Amino acid sequence: IQQNDTEPPEVTVPLSQSDTTATVTIADNGPGIPDEVRDTLFTQGAKGASSTGTGIGLYLVATLVEHYDGEITVGENDPRGTQISVSLPRAD
Repeated sequence: IQQNDTEPPEVTVPLSQSDTTATVTIADNGPGIPDEVRDTLFTQGAKGASSTGTGIGLYLVATLVEHYDGEITVGENDPRGTQISVSLPRAD
């Protein structure tokens, strides 16, 4: 929401499931994330030029998702914005 230049800013958080995984996707209608930033988005200490954060949040998310044999992906939202999806194995 802070980086979103669209009126009104929108964020959706749908959940989907299969027999083996559960996936939550966070999508917005903002300006998107440049490719050169996407490449380092989950690196410890990485943050955008205007970020006031520590650069640990997405690194921690990616580390935990990997630890639990999940997957995190970043893509473009259609028609505009970014979506980040986290898929984790479902418990038996």
